[in-house]
Amino acid sequence: MDTDTLYSVLLVLLARHEVVIPVTMGHWSQALFLNLIKQFDPTLSARLHDEPGYRPYTISPLIGGAIVGERILLRRGQPCRLRITLLDGGTLWRALQTHFLEAGPIHVHLGDTGFQVARILSTPTADSTNWASSTDWQSLNTLPAQRTITMHFSTATAFSLSERRFGLFPEPSLVWGSLLRDWNSYAPDHWKLDKQAIRASADKHISVTACKLSTEFLHFPSYVQKGFVGYCTYQVSAVEPLAAHLTTLASFALYSGVGYKTTMGMGQVRVEFGTPSGQRCEQKYKTSVVSCL
Repeated sequence: MDTDTLYSVLLVLLARHEVVIPVTMGHWSQALFLNLIKQFDPTLSARLHDEPGYRPYTISPLIGGAIVGERILLRRGQPCRLRITLLDGGTLWRALQTHFLEAGPIHVHLGDTGFQVARILSTPTADSTNWASSTDWQSLNTLPAQRTITMHFSTATAFSLSERRFGLFPEPSLVWGSLLRDWNSYAPDHWKLDKQAIRASADKHISVTACKLSTEFLHFPSYVQKGFVGYCTYQVSAVEPLAAHLTTLASFALYSGVGYKTTMGMGQVRVEFGTPSGQRCEQKYKTSVVSCL
């Protein structure tokens, strides 16, 4: 049985009654996922919640509904989606599939709002948003080197620097440092990457060539979190095989997310190789300050 697969899947949820919910509810998304796991494996759910450093998943905010200000309006029976990525090699995905097929109607809650899980989308052909996908560690680790990489930060992204200090610009060292940590945490031992070499290469051989970013604020129960959304294009000048390893990590971003609180809706990333057409942006930044035209 293949144990090296990574998944990006979407839960199609049907609202059980008309409701108004906050746009930023990442902690609710995480609670929904953990409670769903608890329905068929309470021990695993507790481990995912309690074990320090073991978070082999990411979760998006709720996708769908009519956004009015900072609220989402949902009608009864209206479908919406929640994206989940799984980095544990396939165990979680197989358990979710079995539960969906055997449990009958599955009901979950986002805060106080009840939903029914109508479908689980796991392939690009089933998903018009192009978020659903799967790959494996070997496929990622054998990608050819790319010299121009564009990352689209689809949800608010930030980098924890320590003591409630956050990086609010996707500097290469922060982006690839985040990806490297997650890769080496969950990849099989024979696919782990050299930390020192990757970090040095990201710092010296990846440069920002263009960007278009804006700031967003997320409201968690006891604080407000600032993050950025938009895109950033990078040029990679590293020699082989380091350039290929940097490409591997960039492609991994679809599954791992980038930065802080990826298990609560932050840091959702799409990646493309090459420069998006029509891109015009003058980069003038120092630390976390950026000026785009």
